[in-house]
Amino acid sequence: MSEPDRPGSGQPDDPAQPDESPRPEESPQPDESPQPEESPQPEESPRPDAAERLRRTDRATRGAAAGLLCLEAFVVLLIPRAIAQTSTGLDATKTVLLIGLAVLLVACGFLLRRRWGIGAGSALQVLVAGTVLLIPVLAIVVVFFLLLWWYLLRTRHQLLGTPAGWRMLIS
Repeated sequence: MSEPDRPGSGQPDDPAQPDESPRPEESPQPDESPQPEESPQPEESPRPDAAERLRRTDRATRGAAAGLLCLEAFVVLLIPRAIAQTSTGLDATKTVLLIGLAVLLVACGFLLRRRWGIGAGSALQVLVAGTVLLIPVLAIVVVFFLLLWWYLLRTRHQLLGTPAGWRMLIS
C-alpha cells in the first residue's frame, strides 16, 4: 500500500481525515469582544418579562378565586343536604335558594376573567354570608370562606398592586 492510499495520511483528497488547518474566517481574533448587539437585549427583556409575570399572576389569582367560588358552591349544596336528615329538614324555599346560590357561585367562577368578576365574586360573598340566616350551622364554614376570600384579595393586592381598602373588593 502506498502512502497516499493509507487512510489518515493527511492528504487533502482523503475524505476520512478532515482538514485540521485553521481557516482565516474561523481563526479567533485576540481583540474580538462579545458582539455589542447581544448586551442591549437583556436590558429590554425585563419589561416584557415583568408584564408577562403580572399577567400570569393575575390569571393565577383569578383562577384561585374561581376555585374558591366553586368550592363554596359545593359546600352550599352539601352541608344543607346533611342537615336535611334532621327533624326540621329543608323546606322547598330553602332548597331553591341554596341551589340558586350555588348556580350563581359557579357562574361567577367562570366569569372571573371579566374585569368586573372580582366585584361580582365579592358581592356573592355577602349572599353566602346571608345563608347563615337560613341555616345557622353554616356560620363556621361561611366565616372560613370569607377569611379565604379576604386573604386571596389581600394576596392579589400585594402581588399585582390592585387598590387597597374597599376598592380591593372590586378590582
